[in-house]
Amino acid sequence: MVEYWRYPFLPSANTYLEGLTLEALLEDYFYSEARALAVARLETSATTGIIDVEGPPVNDEADIVVSYVISRLILAAADNQALINYVALSEALRAEKYFDSETDEDLVKVVNLLEIISVSLDGNKFSMSFVDYVKAASKLREGNWKLANRGVQNGLVTLDRETVVRLMREVIRQHLEELPEAPLEIKNKFEGPITELIGSVSKAFVERIGNLENVVGERQAEAMKELGRFDLVKAPPCFNNNLIDLQAGVNLPHPSRFFITTFLSSLNQDSESVMRLFATAPDFKESFTRYQVEHISGKTSGTQYSAPKCDTLVSTGVCPGPNALCRLIKHPLSYYRVMAESERPTITRMERILLAALDRETYPKKLIEDNLDNLKDFEFTYSDNLKNIKLSSAIKEDTPSIVDVKVSYFSGRTYSVDAPSEDKKLWITKAAMSITDGDIDYECLPLTDWKIALPIEESHFKSKKIKLVVKPLDIKYNSNEVRRNLVVLDIIKET
Repeated sequence: MVEYWRYPFLPSANTYLEGLTLEALLEDYFYSEARALAVARLETSATTGIIDVEGPPVNDEADIVVSYVISRLILAAADNQALINYVALSEALRAEKYFDSETDEDLVKVVNLLEIISVSLDGNKFSMSFVDYVKAASKLREGNWKLANRGVQNGLVTLDRETVVRLMREVIRQHLEELPEAPLEIKNKFEGPITELIGSVSKAFVERIGNLENVVGERQAEAMKELGRFDLVKAPPCFNNNLIDLQAGVNLPHPSRFFITTFLSSLNQDSESVMRLFATAPDFKESFTRYQVEHISGKTSGTQYSAPKCDTLVSTGVCPGPNALCRLIKHPLSYYRVMAESERPTITRMERILLAALDRETYPKKLIEDNLDNLKDFEFTYSDNLKNIKLSSAIKEDTPSIVDVKVSYFSGRTYSVDAPSEDKKLWITKAAMSITDGDIDYECLPLTDWKIALPIEESHFKSKKIKLVVKPLDIKYNSNEVRRNLVVLDIIKET
C-alpha cells in the first residue's frame, strides 16, 4: 500500500480531498493542523531547502496530504516563481529520501502512479522508453545523462536504481514547478472565477505570503549585493536571462553556470561574490559550488577560464536569442563594453560619434579636430523643462527639445578606424538612424550609446512612436560641407 504522507503529490492521494470545500480548508478548525503544516512546508523550503514533516504517528496522513494541497493554494496566491521553484526542489528532495527506502517493486509502483513516466523492473535492472528518459532528463544535460551515453535497445533505456531515483527527483521537481495556478481537485469544486479562489487564499494567508516573499527577496538581494559595482544594464541577454532564472530558483545547467562564472570573473568579480550569487539556486551546495567557481576562476587551478564566445553560447543553449546589438558582436564581454559607452568622457564620446558619422577608413584628424573645437561646449545632459515640439521646429532650435517620432531607418554596424599615433584600431559599434513625424525624414547622427539605441531599434521594429530628446548640431563633413544633424540625447519612457 502506498504511503501518501510520503508522496502527497500523487494523483491517487486526492481521495483524501473528497467532500472538501475551499471554505473548510481555509477556515474550519478541523484543518488547522493541516494549515500549520502547509505553512511550515513553505517556510522551511524558502529558508533551508528542507521539508521536515514527520509521518504517522506524529502527524496524521490525511493532515499531511491536505497540507500539501493547501501549500499549493498558497503558492498560487503568492504567484512568486522563485518561491515555487524553491518549494518544488524541496518537495522533490523529500520524495527522493523516501524513494531510497522503498523496495525495487514499490519504487516502480510509486513512479508509475505519478503518471508522468513509466518504469519497468527486470531483476535488479530498471528500464523505460527512450521518450520517457528524454523527458525525465531534459534538464540534466551533462555527461552520462545524455541519451547518447546511455544506449538504447529496442526503444528502451536500461538504468540502475540510483539513476532512477535521481531521475525521479528531477521529474517531480519539474512537475511541481509547472503545476496549474490552483489544484484541479479544488478548482473544479469552486463556484466562481479563479481570481476569486486565489483572492480567498490570499486573504486567509496574507501575512504568511508576505513573510515568504520577504525571505525570497532577501535571499536574492543578498546575492546581488555581493556583485558590487557590476552593472546589470550593460549585461547581455544571455547573462540577464540566466540570472533571472537563477534568482527565480531555477537550477541552471552546467553551460549556463560556467558562462556566468567566467563572465563575472572576466569582469574582475571575485570568486566569493560569484559563489554567493549561486546561493539563490535551490540545489545550492556551498562546498561543491566553491570548488567549481574557484577552479573556473583560476583561484585553485592556476588557469582562469575565458568566457565562451557567442557561437558557443548559441550551440550550448545558453543564448536566449539575440537582440540588435548581439548581432553586431561576437562575444558577451564585447557587449558589456559597448554598453559602457555613456561612461566615457564627453569629448571621447563626441569623437566616436563623429568618427561614426564621417565613416572614414582612416582617422580624419583635421575634420575631427575642427568639429571638436566647434563642439567644445557640448554636453549630453539637458534640463528637465524641455519643450515638446514638432520635428521640423526641433531642427531649427539651438537647445534640446522633445519630439514624438517614428524611426524610419535603423541599421547597426561594427567597424574600426586606425587610431592616430597608435598601433591599434578604434572599434566603434554604431547605429545609423533617421526619424520622422509624418512629413519629412531627418537624418540623425549615428548612435554609439546602445542603452539608447536598443529601445530605439525596438520602436523601429514594432513601428511604434517614441519620444526622444534631440539637439541639432552643425557637423563639418569636409572642407566644403557643413550639415545640420540631430543628435539623440535620450529617450523619454512612457509612464
